[in-house]
Amino acid sequence: MLESLRLFNENGFDCVTTNQISKELGISPGNLYYHFRNKEEIASELYSRMTDEVRANGSWDSPATAAGVARVYVVSLDIIQRFRFIFADSTTLAHMSPAIASRHRESLSWGTGRLIALFEELRASGHFRRPDLAASAVARCAATTAVVFVGWWQYLGTVYGERAAGHDHLEEGARQAFSIVEPHLTDSFAGEVTSEIGRIAAGEVISGARRVRS
Repeated sequence: MLESLRLFNENGFDCVTTNQISKELGISPGNLYYHFRNKEEIASELYSRMTDEVRANGSWDSPATAAGVARVYVVSLDIIQRFRFIFADSTTLAHMSPAIASRHRESLSWGTGRLIALFEELRASGHFRRPDLAASAVARCAATTAVVFVGWWQYLGTVYGERAAGHDHLEEGARQAFSIVEPHLTDSFAGEVTSEIGRIAAGEVISGARRVRS
């Protein structure tokens, strides 16, 4: 499965064939077909794995700490980087599979909702400059943050090429995403989160093959 993910990420979903996948795995096409009838089924399985990681990252200990907030940002971007073909090829995948399209909409909506919940918790904990900030403004911050999450690696890939989609740009991406809500937070808490983003992004590998130091 990891070889399929690598091929999809490096070459794009459309350009990868099941014959390529079976060759990379060192098995016959027939053996691959025994497990997956086509590459669409492989993509669906990879999507499920990504969703499991996203949902696991969408929880935190309450009240949310600066380290907890930073981890949400860094790990979210790490997950998207490792499954980046899903976002780069989302239109193709949606046309190919209405089921994946529906799951993708649900996943993005769920993730944005979790960001709203995180920001509302920070407000309730006294970390917002203005406790009376309108709920609509909080929701806009969450939606814009989700846009940065989803588009960060594609932006880097377009500007700098595939080499940009790596661990070295994790902290930069997390800080870009955090900059959406940062002006609404107190200076002290925002500074703590920024510091923790740097610590976590520079730590051990994060998830899957990488793991954050706690």
